[in-house]
Amino acid sequence: MGHQQWFSVIIFAAVTLQFAYCDVVVTTKHGKIRGITSTKTNTFLGVPYAAPPVGKLRWKNPVPAATWSPKVYDATKVKPGCPQKGCETMNPVLVCPKQTAEDCLYLYIWTPLSANATTSFPVMLYIHGGNFVHMSADSLLFDAEELAYRGQVIVVTMDYRLGALGFLLTKDKRATSNFAILDQRQALVWIKENIKAFGGNPNMVTLFGQSAGAQSTIVHLMSNESSQYFHRAIVESAPLTIPFKTEEEMLFISNMLFDQLNCSTKDIDCLNKYSADDIAEAQLLIRKYPSSIKLLEFFEPWVPYVDGVVVPSQPLEAFRKGFVINKPLMMGTLTEETRIFIYEAYNQSLSALEYGLALSLTFPRDILNVLEMYPPTVSPDQRDQLQVPATDFIFTCGTRNFTQNVIKQNGGRVWTYVYDHAFSFPGWGKFTFCDGHVCHGSEIPFVFQSTKLGNFTITPAELKLSDSLISYWSNFAKTGDPNRGTPVALEWLQYKSDSLWPQMFFATPSNSVKSSYRKEYCDFWDSIGYTPI
Repeated sequence: MGHQQWFSVIIFAAVTLQFAYCDVVVTTKHGKIRGITSTKTNTFLGVPYAAPPVGKLRWKNPVPAATWSPKVYDATKVKPGCPQKGCETMNPVLVCPKQTAEDCLYLYIWTPLSANATTSFPVMLYIHGGNFVHMSADSLLFDAEELAYRGQVIVVTMDYRLGALGFLLTKDKRATSNFAILDQRQALVWIKENIKAFGGNPNMVTLFGQSAGAQSTIVHLMSNESSQYFHRAIVESAPLTIPFKTEEEMLFISNMLFDQLNCSTKDIDCLNKYSADDIAEAQLLIRKYPSSIKLLEFFEPWVPYVDGVVVPSQPLEAFRKGFVINKPLMMGTLTEETRIFIYEAYNQSLSALEYGLALSLTFPRDILNVLEMYPPTVSPDQRDQLQVPATDFIFTCGTRNFTQNVIKQNGGRVWTYVYDHAFSFPGWGKFTFCDGHVCHGSEIPFVFQSTKLGNFTITPAELKLSDSLISYWSNFAKTGDPNRGTPVALEWLQYKSDSLWPQMFFATPSNSVKSSYRKEYCDFWDSIGYTPI
């Protein structure tokens, strides 16, 4: 090879290397945004979708982000998560933000490398969980590079106001609550207006979320205002029987915050003298006190408030009132959803007497029927047994009731699943009682295939499981049917009638389709209803 040929090779290699690690710039209605190009995706970190909710905008509905043109916005570094306290002690690893700030309304966007202003990739917007008080979109668990790359979709994650900053209500309506839900809607609006610049199709948006994010997704399914901005939904582990707040209940917990900070309940100016961290610390302190006679609200003290406008209804009542919008829906739960909550609540063994007391406090009207259906075992520790009726009532059967009503009300297209795989790696940190169990959230690292970020080694069977989840999830985003798009090994049957409840069982070594999961128990809960007190 001659000198000129060697020189050409060197120049080509240098240009290729530079391209592989160069920044990428897109032009939105607000101005240009600089992101990062990796070997798999273009990534844009910390893109503002609303004005910072600080100063006079604290406890106000979100305001659209300001234009920054002619400057180029730097989206190459993560932003702080929304204010929160106690995340590290109350949650597993990889979900908490490293920093927090009240200025926190940002998006994280991953696109396929071929995406540009002329392409039309489907878009998936993820709402994180965390009991409406914890976690952040920039957490390693929700890194969407693999989902975007393997699924060939654009994935967006978002932060939204948490706790009191997201839900405070005052009697004089100077704070009107549900700011968190309106933040999420504003993110949907931003995607509608800007995602084309990133190569996405604004008319092919899938909203999906887990836990509190799943509850939020259902709120948007009930809202005519929100529903115009997305076209299908995936609901992962929604605790459908944990009730949203009434006005009286939201005022009560809001007033507890005023009292904790030595402010009159009529003096929101007093609250505004405190920092966001002070408010987050105060809401953590009041969490140890009961804020409702409804025992289940202990797990989610700050939840959406049924104001009849932003949040039209309690989810399981929404069908009777005709609120749920007809969109393709994927929805499912895990086999041991409540184990993590029960072991957190009871840090020592639970006797048979205490087991009965826990159920009687939750279901006083139907306690004899509940105990007949779920008698204590002979074990000296009833915590494992308690998670069975808890998981059935809060997750499994509430989800079946919801999906059955989807079919009855609007004949909607619905696919349901059960996830039944426990990590092979030590992914729960100090929550060792979840090791070897399918605790709430077990599917998330496999949906995002984010395990590598925690330096966890997964088995070939787990990689196969994760790949199948990505295929079904991304197919649904592309076509509205989890079976159409990337070829799948097993057809996921659509749920069409009450008599046959086919579900995809996600597990290792292989997935399967089963019918009528927990039917006897769900028929029982349907017969007595889902209002515990």
